[in-house]
Amino acid sequence: MREKIRVIVLMGGKSPEHEVSLVSGREVVKSLDQDKYEILPVVISKDGKRWMLKDVSRFLKSADKEVSGAKDLTPTKEEINPKAVPQKADVVFIAMHGSFGEDGTIQGLLELAGISYTGAGILASALGMDKIMFRKIMKAEAITTPKYIVLKDKDEKENILKDLKLPVVVKPSSQGSSVGVSIVEERENLKKALQVAFAFGHEVIVDEYLSGTEVTCGVLGNVNPKALPIVEIVPKNKFFDYEAKYTADKSEEIIPARISAQLSREVQKIAVKVYKAIECQGFGRVDMIIHKGKPYVLEINTIPGLTPVSLFPKEAQAAGIKYSDLIERLITLALEKNNMIGKKV
Repeated sequence: MREKIRVIVLMGGKSPEHEVSLVSGREVVKSLDQDKYEILPVVISKDGKRWMLKDVSRFLKSADKEVSGAKDLTPTKEEINPKAVPQKADVVFIAMHGSFGEDGTIQGLLELAGISYTGAGILASALGMDKIMFRKIMKAEAITTPKYIVLKDKDEKENILKDLKLPVVVKPSSQGSSVGVSIVEERENLKKALQVAFAFGHEVIVDEYLSGTEVTCGVLGNVNPKALPIVEIVPKNKFFDYEAKYTADKSEEIIPARISAQLSREVQKIAVKVYKAIECQGFGRVDMIIHKGKPYVLEINTIPGLTPVSLFPKEAQAAGIKYSDLIERLITLALEKNNMIGKKV
């Protein structure tokens, strides 16, 4: 009888997206077939110092309490040393978002340990998270992005208005899920927006504001990645911010997007080009704004959310891939990426 594949589902961590990561992790754990996989949920504490191995059934029952901000009420089977991960799993499913989870940090640790893991490698993860370096790659690949400037000092606000007209979009250079993002329409609000963004890092990127149709396109695969159906995002907030992303009634997602067939093909082609440009693997989601009929690339998410309201699972479903099959496919892609199986996917 074939042994079960041992899967560590890694979640939590030091990112501002800690709670969202727990939701993604819970959904992944819930979807995995316990007859096929030995599932090991591991929650990294908010300070990053504790790696806690959870009991599957108790974790699923109490996950909602954890996500809502309560103390970690899930009984811990044991606290594990990260160095012990290679002995405990065949593959790590990374359900972490933002800094330390999506930026190449955890990927580097797993590479050093010689263990397979889902999603992009170190370089693609780092490039996808660093908005400034990502924009430089886009320019080199002749992929259109909004005009932008980079600030390294919150007192440089006068430089913004020399190069860009209001309104502008102010964001940290290395955060996901719209953490720290502000749209500034009035000059007097610029200082506060910069303070918010600089609270998350030493560099800030300021984009020209482009009105239009916001869309996102998932990409799935390693060697021959394929674009998924396009989602049109209609946020009920001012823009698709953190609240709109993770609150069920705060945005409307329309699949397929209400754009022409020709424009849809162009958006999908661009999404795959972006994915390949940073050498992404596994899966990713490319966000764009269609301004005056032209797609502008905003960013790539190398570990898209996997919560019940996340966009990537909805795109996969529109392509005929149910959630449990998507998670299994990501594990297969991880094993393929690390030369543990021979079949190309």
